[in-house]
Amino acid sequence: MSLNFCRRELQSIAAILLKLIMCVLLVRQSTIKYIVKQGIITALFAGLSFYSLVGTAADLTVASSSSATTLLFRSNLGSGVSLGPLYNFSTYGALQSINGTDKETGYTWPVSALGSDFSGVQLITVDPITSSTIGNYIANQIAPVIGPKGSLINELSQQVKIKGDIGTGGSQAPLVINRPWRIGDINDLYITYWFKYQADLETQLDISVPSANWRTQFEFKTGGYGDTWRGDYRITVYVVKGGDGKLYWLTKGDNVANGPFTPVDYWIETNRVVPIPIDKWSKFEVYWHRSSGSDGRFWAAVNGEVIVDHHGPNMGNYNLPITRIFVSNPYSGGHVTVDNHITGLQIWNDFPCGEGMSCYNFDTAAPAAPSSVAAKISKYSTAAGVALTWGASSDNVAVAGYNIYRNGTKIGVTTTNKFNDVITGTAKGTLYSYTVKAFDAEDNLSTVSTAALVTY
Repeated sequence: MSLNFCRRELQSIAAILLKLIMCVLLVRQSTIKYIVKQGIITALFAGLSFYSLVGTAADLTVASSSSATTLLFRSNLGSGVSLGPLYNFSTYGALQSINGTDKETGYTWPVSALGSDFSGVQLITVDPITSSTIGNYIANQIAPVIGPKGSLINELSQQVKIKGDIGTGGSQAPLVINRPWRIGDINDLYITYWFKYQADLETQLDISVPSANWRTQFEFKTGGYGDTWRGDYRITVYVVKGGDGKLYWLTKGDNVANGPFTPVDYWIETNRVVPIPIDKWSKFEVYWHRSSGSDGRFWAAVNGEVIVDHHGPNMGNYNLPITRIFVSNPYSGGHVTVDNHITGLQIWNDFPCGEGMSCYNFDTAAPAAPSSVAAKISKYSTAAGVALTWGASSDNVAVAGYNIYRNGTKIGVTTTNKFNDVITGTAKGTLYSYTVKAFDAEDNLSTVSTAALVTY
């Protein structure tokens, strides 16, 4: 029996194992990645063991779609979140922070996970303004509306009321995440949220006037050139009205990031197949992997349909880091008004539902119920502290947080498996029952845990 014969047999076995693994993973909606290394065949995937066969074939690494993906931030703009007062006025604008802890998700503004030094609305006006006149140009509010799933939710509602002449942009009000250029780049990121365009978007965009046929959806810019906020690279997703009067998607990578450079378009991709949703809640998703090589990627989808999937370099000439993420922006060359509606923001460090896969209507399964809820009470003269812990839940994508209940009433939310409650008043021998439910990023709620009991 020769060595070559053994190698061929091992390769055959490996091929069979590979097919079996792929079948399992297709059922489980997992991600398959191939990594070539000489001499070893490796299969690794969530819930199964690690196997290796010595041979001459390629290695196979199979990872669960959520095994290495982390939810960095999530907000429904729920109770506890508010728009702060306008501040940092300049001749042509001001800032308006979003503040507070979202009592629905447990996450706090600003978006600290990205090293943000500002998360909120940047108001930019076409004319000089003062604190008493800026409201004539732009209005922002967080307000309750009927949301994407038919229930009452909070949205960030924006309206640009005065802008430049038709065919120019002028005023805008991006929901922006700013970060210092000295803390490094964001190499991989996935962002999703619900948005709604105004009912008259088709007439708001005008093809009879040059450059009056566009509005922006999403954008990022780099910064740090000359140790300033100026950058060397930008990617923008637009809605454009074509010469036939129909709306379509256009995505562009260029060097127009406020740097002192002659404008250059690096790449442009259009999509005339995926429809532009008008006056209805729709899901926007965007992902990028930054690279100066062929492995760079920029991907975006609307309602589960991919509008762009560009592969190739997406760095500028100076390889500057991303410093400004314009999550959503009422900015247009068309007629006023320019409206914007957004809710349900999520930020992840990678594709949460599988490589290159949309999460639209993907996650409909609830997490498992939390296990082993325990309560430790510390009694004082006029109050008691109750420290709760429990076993972490599991989910097909990821657990986003936990709702805490005392005697059946929700009293709080946390993103960890710990929570501290305070019972006020003197001890009366009352029995308190604590339970926990897990939820995921799509608000699928688990069944209730077993109760932990304390007496005070």
